[in-house]
Amino acid sequence: MNMIAQEFEDKTKVIIEELDKPSQIKEFLNLLDKESFFEISFLNIQMLPKEVVIKLNKLKNKVSIFTNESTLKSYLMNLGFELHFKDNYSNKVKSLNLEYLTIGGSAGSLKKFIAIIKELPKSEISVFIVMHQKADSISSLSTILQSHTEHYKVVEAKSDMKIEPATIYTAPPGRHMIVAGGFIFLTDEAKRNFSKPSISTTFESLSNEYKNTLLAVLVCGYGADGSDSLELLEKNGSTIIIETPIECKATPMLDNAIKTEKYDHIFSMEEINEYILRSIENDFFTNEDLEKFLIKIYKIYGYDYTGYSLSHVRRRVHLFYSTLRPKNFMEFEKIVLTNKSIFKDLFLNISVNITTFFRNPEVFKILKKEILPKLDSFMDIKIWCAGCSSGEEPYSIAIFLKELGLLDKSLIYATDINDVILKNAKNGLYSKENYNLFLKHYYQAGGDESFSKYFDDHDDFVEINNDLKERILFFRHNLALDAKINDFQLIFCRNVIIYFDTELKEKIFKLFKNSLDNYGFLVLGESESLENNNHYKAIDKINKIYKRKK
Repeated sequence: MNMIAQEFEDKTKVIIEELDKPSQIKEFLNLLDKESFFEISFLNIQMLPKEVVIKLNKLKNKVSIFTNESTLKSYLMNLGFELHFKDNYSNKVKSLNLEYLTIGGSAGSLKKFIAIIKELPKSEISVFIVMHQKADSISSLSTILQSHTEHYKVVEAKSDMKIEPATIYTAPPGRHMIVAGGFIFLTDEAKRNFSKPSISTTFESLSNEYKNTLLAVLVCGYGADGSDSLELLEKNGSTIIIETPIECKATPMLDNAIKTEKYDHIFSMEEINEYILRSIENDFFTNEDLEKFLIKIYKIYGYDYTGYSLSHVRRRVHLFYSTLRPKNFMEFEKIVLTNKSIFKDLFLNISVNITTFFRNPEVFKILKKEILPKLDSFMDIKIWCAGCSSGEEPYSIAIFLKELGLLDKSLIYATDINDVILKNAKNGLYSKENYNLFLKHYYQAGGDESFSKYFDDHDDFVEINNDLKERILFFRHNLALDAKINDFQLIFCRNVIIYFDTELKEKIFKLFKNSLDNYGFLVLGESESLENNNHYKAIDKINKIYKRKK
């Protein structure tokens, strides 16, 4: 193991550069058993084995953790760890490559929203607006804003709504609006800063998702909502503009934000509109540049993104391009194609890995009541979760198989193109904060037992039981390139193929058809469909459940 341990008067400093083999893990765990204070640096390591995470959790009070990998940083912070981040990119400079715009305000903010929206030029950006409104009111905000723009569709946000370009989303009264994995979710958590919807909640969610492609604008209002999110936005590289207070009657929201000193500009409305216009018109590379780049990635690294929706890849590459800040696209190509570590970071940005247990509970309710019981006639049940991400979906299926008494004769193949996210899934560790959402979805999906019995408690996070893990095979599979892996009675592939072009979608649907037993079931995501495919019959068009024709 590439491990350097140095003894100091009050601590042991350890540098870890590799931690994959059982012997390496054992050696490191033995070192952690020493009675001393540790400073541990994980260099170029994107994921840690489950045993190491659990051990570090027990030693939180005497361990300081450093990493230079944003993936590991996000994973550990999600599990409740505090750690220090050493950036991989010495030339990283905060910059805005505008893809997403969010605007928050309270009293007197409506006319500010209108002033910005009516001046927005035609573009592909997505816009998110949060205005404080009474929880029991019926909002007309989206209707009002739609009357002031011809270039954008304006809608009131709903849960599980897929984010589209050239669209403006308004937060509904009485719900917090958050964004994850390209979708909007509405939550019923308690008020934050005396507000629901909360500007801070939406700002933080968008910044965690879109980093330095996000521009956040705070306009007039009372209270301090928004202020407590600005430090996170600054850390993420998001750009923050505060409207100059002299333009508002209601100034406390702006005054409190300015006191944080966590902002980039204090602008008048005229200056805000000019800044947005300049940012939208900034373009770093053409679609032709991007297509050639994807071919080079395939030749060098073996990952094929040429069948992905170009607009989806473009948005992801834009974010990473702005992080590296090259002189031109040629230099950007050179950096990515010659540095495997940087390519991996880019690859993880392109891959979409956000999910949750029992996502879209109605689908799982139908699965438990109508589909899984029909599989009991098979001697061996084989299920494929294609694009399994961090494992919540296959574990959800395993839970319902267990409740139906079918788990012992079932095997779930859980595949993804992303090696790192598969390690995450194999660990089966999930934050306590997210667990509360899992619990809610479980009962909405028809779960009727104690949900906690499927998890082991580790204080700040939970771990999936071994009896569920043992029935799932996690391994890498590329839907664009790899062949059939078995015959299945049920295939889950949700919110994956929406990122592919038409030709690749047809290829994948053919792969699924050849991988299903006669009359086997296929479940797609809420934004996907098989309307014109002769190989499948729709069982439930609303929930996107299909059956293979013989």
